[in-house]
Amino acid sequence: MKKVVWGVITVLIGAVLVAAVGLGFHNQQYTSPNGTQVAQSLGTATVNGQTLKHVSLEFQTYPDSSGQLSSTARTSMISSGIKLSSNDVHPGGNPSWPAYGPTNTFVVPAHALVTVTWYQYDSGGAVNNPYFAYVHGTVGGIEYVNGKAVDGVDANNMAHTFTVRAEPGVDPNFYLSVPSPVSKLGNNAANNAGGQVVKFSFISGNPGMYAWNCEFPCGLSVGGFGAVMSSFGYMSGYLHVV
Repeated sequence: MKKVVWGVITVLIGAVLVAAVGLGFHNQQYTSPNGTQVAQSLGTATVNGQTLKHVSLEFQTYPDSSGQLSSTARTSMISSGIKLSSNDVHPGGNPSWPAYGPTNTFVVPAHALVTVTWYQYDSGGAVNNPYFAYVHGTVGGIEYVNGKAVDGVDANNMAHTFTVRAEPGVDPNFYLSVPSPVSKLGNNAANNAGGQVVKFSFISGNPGMYAWNCEFPCGLSVGGFGAVMSSFGYMSGYLHVV
């Protein structure tokens, strides 16, 4: 009898834990450090004979997440429709950790051409998997670094990646991964100075939730994927396709 009772209690505890974890992940999905950036319309574009909606997104990567957005950058972001809750890239967060900014949550239309402008101000190093030093899933299989078309960056001088995957059941064939080089000033990079400008375009997938993350291990612990890498919002976020 005792075994049956303990078995029931164990099952109940397990169910509670699963529910708690599920609730935690659900809440994470809608936690954004600085609101949500909705892609700006650029009209239409023709890709491989298809006429698609054309939209744009813009974000940055910074060497730290304390209030490093200049007044010029803030004005530009606000005029682009980005809602900023404060001057911090990651309000209330760990100021010594690198971060994407000014937000980690984006909204784009389904099956549209999305053109991204990425200002990269952080340092970097050698990536642990050279696969992520190459471009995957963009239009033409390329990105533009300071105006030059390339299919990847130096695997020994990488800073971050913007890697996007659909959540289960949404669009199993969608995959995007774009690398960025280190700042022109390396470890001495100052925000809004010495940055690399990375541009690329991709065609968005089916409607649903997509998760993005950085695949350059700039954290602590095993393989460099602890600390900032495992804390939601700094090196990860969500792409809502509607």
